[in-house]
Amino acid sequence: MAHARRYLRLLVAAGLVSAALVAGPGAWAEQAGPVAASQDAYVVSTAARATFDTGELRVRNTAAQKLQSYLTFDLRGIPAGAANLRATLRLAASPAAQAGRVEARASGGFGEATVTWARRPAVSRVQGSALAAPGGTVAIDAGPVVGTPGLRHYALTAPAGQGAQLRFASSEDPDPARRPALTVSFTPPAPPVSDKLVPREGAWWGSYPGQAPGDVEAREAVYGRRVDVLHRYHDWDDAWPTAEEQAYAAGGRFLFEGWENRVFGGATSCWADIAAGGHDAAIDAQARRLAAFGGRLFVGFMHEPEDNLGTCQPGAVDDAKADMGSAADFRAAFRHVVERVRPVAPDVVWVFSVMGNDPAASWALYPGDDVVDWVAWDPYNWANCAGRTRDSWRSLQQAAQGMYGYLDAVGNTKPRMLGEYGSHDDPALGSKEQWLREVPAMLRTSMPKLKAVVYFDRLATPVPGDPCAWLADSSPQAQAGFAAAVSDSYLNQPHD
Repeated sequence: MAHARRYLRLLVAAGLVSAALVAGPGAWAEQAGPVAASQDAYVVSTAARATFDTGELRVRNTAAQKLQSYLTFDLRGIPAGAANLRATLRLAASPAAQAGRVEARASGGFGEATVTWARRPAVSRVQGSALAAPGGTVAIDAGPVVGTPGLRHYALTAPAGQGAQLRFASSEDPDPARRPALTVSFTPPAPPVSDKLVPREGAWWGSYPGQAPGDVEAREAVYGRRVDVLHRYHDWDDAWPTAEEQAYAAGGRFLFEGWENRVFGGATSCWADIAAGGHDAAIDAQARRLAAFGGRLFVGFMHEPEDNLGTCQPGAVDDAKADMGSAADFRAAFRHVVERVRPVAPDVVWVFSVMGNDPAASWALYPGDDVVDWVAWDPYNWANCAGRTRDSWRSLQQAAQGMYGYLDAVGNTKPRMLGEYGSHDDPALGSKEQWLREVPAMLRTSMPKLKAVVYFDRLATPVPGDPCAWLADSSPQAQAGFAAAVSDSYLNQPHD
């Protein structure tokens, strides 16, 4: 209800006459108005060059004479992002009027001091109509209000052949209660960020800049902006968010913490053991730290688990691809972690994060809608790096489309994220600058369900002597493309 009061204050500040809140099914609906007409006039076919900006509006429609009226209402006080706008037009008929039907149509803009029959604006089809009686008040359903709220123009007409002359009070009427007025009902916009950290518009932009001291500051200097999402990874026995990460969060970044069930340079654990409760002490300790963090953050359990499928090798040392169990084991472990942490730290937003190279195989690991808030995958343009000499150059859309389309096919409606993405830099094969520049347009037009993209921005050496040049500034051209992409409005959304 707080958001409803906030919009009400906005409407009053904008000069709207009054506002009322109406409870709708399952949500709050609002009304703006009644808003008095800011200008109005009528025109006459038999006086095609005359202007009639008078104390009344008139309507008639015969072969001998046609009278039409035009009105303007200022709806700019309605908050941006409001949906389902519908207008009701109120008119007060003169006691001297004749009875008949009045129609409401959308019209083009006009000036009340200059509009004439010869220069009248175009009108739409009839959006609503009502019978008017002398001295009575009519309410016309004027239909939906389409587009961004602003100045709205309407025309009043009569059905063909109606000879009765209808007369209504205009905005110059001395009685404010009789002046034409418009009331608009609408659904308030969603908050800029949902409780699951989904932006209302556009997408978050983020980065994995590495985890050495100063990496974030150094890479943000390259970007020329702060990241929305700061990605980090943690061993199973780490204590996090660290003090450094908490400071980054306090500075306006959303943390995306990858919790790995292994110790880098040390031992792995089995998913079946986690699901069976063998590691509950570690899970509970981390749940308490997440609760103490006191804010919303993304957490993913064991990213890219496809690399670790197979008969578990408990205690395998320093092997990133050590097997940890079956797909069913992973699903059970993910579920157990979420169900144990969530009651203690309900602000955690859980991310199912996979490679996505083989969408069906990745989806076999999905633990269920009730324990997943976002779905993430990691598309890369590997062309001619890490020993992949047979890989062709692929745009980000080409690299990401397989998993994106598969999610559509299975009907998954969770918000989507590229938990990692990047491109090698090889001008002989393609332009990394263009690859990066295309990202915002691709998100807007082809992949609007992607609500966050997190760039993998550190040097990677998966094959000794054959590194992949992922860095945003791998060349001056790449840096220019990156700067253009991250400055795009689609990737610059408010955090509150």
